[in-house]
Amino acid sequence: MTEHGHGGHEITEILELIASTAGCEVTPPTDTPFHIEAGELDPDDLCGLRRLSGGLRLHLDTAYAWAVLPTPLPASPVLLGERAAAQAREEAPADLTNSCYIVATEAPATTTGFHVVIDLDTARLGRCYLTSWDTFGLVGEMPVVATGVANLLRWLLELQGCNPAEHTRGLADAYDE
Repeated sequence: MTEHGHGGHEITEILELIASTAGCEVTPPTDTPFHIEAGELDPDDLCGLRRLSGGLRLHLDTAYAWAVLPTPLPASPVLLGERAAAQAREEAPADLTNSCYIVATEAPATTTGFHVVIDLDTARLGRCYLTSWDTFGLVGEMPVVATGVANLLRWLLELQGCNPAEHTRGLADAYDE
């Protein structure tokens, strides 16, 4: 936990920076509940983000605008489809796709655009991967773009609306040990 509890200080600072950046906005918090699976954890900085905002929109007037969701969504049903997600959970319950939640999406949101998922498995807690519908769950195709929500928000802000795939060279993959 940070000094203010639940991701307070660091998240507050980055939200203030985002709110003061042209083409970016922070929406007021909501009371939307967030449900995670047994064996997964809700990192402090993700709690702080939900407590302090109802979502974010970054670089709205660019080719690669982003929306940070107020409540992350289970990634597998969205990116793989309900049937494939259920099959993956049954056949490979330890696969990291089963513990990933969409925390940011290219705006406007589409299933074919870029997404950033956060891993809530205790062994990989807070790792964020850049993915899309055709790379989700593929070894070597899900670069780690951040470790933690504050780092993710900084990365998205630093993209300045550029293609995120061009800013992943040399980064570790989700499936690297």
